[in-house]
Amino acid sequence: MGLNPLTPFFQFNWLQLGAGFLLALVITLAAYFAHSLSRSGALAAVMLGTAVFGLGGLPWAVLLLGFFISSSILSRTFRRRKNALNEKFSKGSQRDAGQVLANGGAAGILVILQALLPHSSWPWLAGAATLAAVNADTWATELGVLSRKPPRMITTGKVTEAGASGAISLTGTLNAAAGGLLIAILAQLVWPSYAGSEISTISIPLRLMLITLAGLAGSLLDSFLGATVQAIYHCPSCQKETERHPLHTCGTATTRVRGLPWLNNDWVNGACAAAGAIIGIAAAAILPPPLGMQPSLIQATLLPEGVSMVITSTAFSNGQPIPAVYSCKGKDISPPLSWQPAAGAQSYALILDDPDAPSGIFTHWVLYNLPGNLTSLPEGVPASAYTQGKNSFGRVGYNGPCPPPGKPHRYNFTVMALDLPPTLPTGLNKAGLLNAINGHILNRGVLMGTFQR
Repeated sequence: MGLNPLTPFFQFNWLQLGAGFLLALVITLAAYFAHSLSRSGALAAVMLGTAVFGLGGLPWAVLLLGFFISSSILSRTFRRRKNALNEKFSKGSQRDAGQVLANGGAAGILVILQALLPHSSWPWLAGAATLAAVNADTWATELGVLSRKPPRMITTGKVTEAGASGAISLTGTLNAAAGGLLIAILAQLVWPSYAGSEISTISIPLRLMLITLAGLAGSLLDSFLGATVQAIYHCPSCQKETERHPLHTCGTATTRVRGLPWLNNDWVNGACAAAGAIIGIAAAAILPPPLGMQPSLIQATLLPEGVSMVITSTAFSNGQPIPAVYSCKGKDISPPLSWQPAAGAQSYALILDDPDAPSGIFTHWVLYNLPGNLTSLPEGVPASAYTQGKNSFGRVGYNGPCPPPGKPHRYNFTVMALDLPPTLPTGLNKAGLLNAINGHILNRGVLMGTFQR
């Protein structure tokens, strides 16, 4: 592996975590003094922000800030017109810890999973989807109550009061879609390479549509739960239904008229966030790269069983230690490599992986479009030679062994002979390359070396 086990793909380290804490603290204090957060909400926001900013880096920070800033602005917009409806909602515009965790807790869990599984795409896609869901729900709530036409219950279609749990309107639904689309656009702008960096005219609209629909679905689930199983109370003094308990805004004790007594609005919001995450995970499992999870071909191609091409190096023998000059302890240059020509090969591709990395297979080199008459590479191939993709460090070119201290790691130099001309597009990472050459591998060989620190 090329990084310390505490420093995954997006370069997590204590300095970044500290910077994430400071950023979260500054933003939280600004929100607290603007009366957007209560004390408990501020504490939860600092913890959540530190995890997201410190572990997820810029991509995750952009999504969380997009949700937090837009929802905070909307909660203050048209406040006078919405004051009359505050008696219906369980809490005011100041978010407490329950609200913060209900809306952002799923994203916090997913960013931790991303840190533990830095080469997986599904935590990022699920994270974008869950934040799209809570943003969509917030936009629907904040702007849907401004609809000039009365809303209808999502379960019966009957006209009901504005602000009632389970009420939907065309205005609210359109704003929910807009809230989800905002997160989708932000996600596209900062889409990280570990989630599939290949961009095509097909993948961009699919990404936007998928995340937007996940947001809208989460918002509609929130309304459905509000109409069916969320605890709803009645104020005998005002003769109105409300989410507030045990006291209404008028000070009168409220009594439950329907729903589960423990299922308050925070739990419903949490279910909305979870629904977005589940849709994102399901999409990642079904869709091909660059939207979905990496294909099983990645594992199959790199397995040394059944190979017939012989790969050699003058620097080390198969199964023997790789000299330090080719690692992060030395010059970090690529070793010389040679392979026997394969019949019918129009081009070759090479991938260097560490299968023993704590976080899963770690890619150190992606090299392709090698001419079909080429049978060797010299020492120190520059990043500008041939066509090279990003490795798991997020860099183009070769980065050698750099495992954490401990037992030796294996490093597989896999050379693949292809029946494709050397015209594959630039910018492919390992997932994109293997997806492009699937079904075109004529032969392959593996040279395995070890390295230990």
